[in-house]
Amino acid sequence: MIKKVIEIKKDIESNDEVELSWFDMQKPNLTAVSNNGVNFIIKAKFTHLHENDILVDEDGYAIKVKRSEDNIYIFEFTDALNFAKVAYEIGNRHQPVMIDDMKIVVLDDISLADIIENAYKNDDIKIIKTTGYFKANGKAHHSH
Repeated sequence: MIKKVIEIKKDIESNDEVELSWFDMQKPNLTAVSNNGVNFIIKAKFTHLHENDILVDEDGYAIKVKRSEDNIYIFEFTDALNFAKVAYEIGNRHQPVMIDDMKIVVLDDISLADIIENAYKNDDIKIIKTTGYFKANGKAHHSH
């Protein structure tokens, strides 16, 4: 049976937990399975989920949201021109990014496969595939 989440609370006791990726936490509509095997659905109006939110279903069952690590790529650059070109290409694909000094972090996404492949071929770009906590700069996944 799928439980319907009817409210999001903070700072209350929870019965269960669910680990969600950064991308899943951005979705306004989500179905997931908690650590205790509870299937639930949520429609988050005017917001997205945050770590430590408590999802309360129609029966009062409370599920605490935890962040899971994401599959990410880290691009490290030796020059501003390659940095700008890659940032431009990723931005054109409307993908969320974490930007730091001469470094770009992106989620592992099929739409970036050619950019990643080209970066591996460029000696001026170091690229690492790993797992980590992703938090995009700015307001990713906006609408036009």
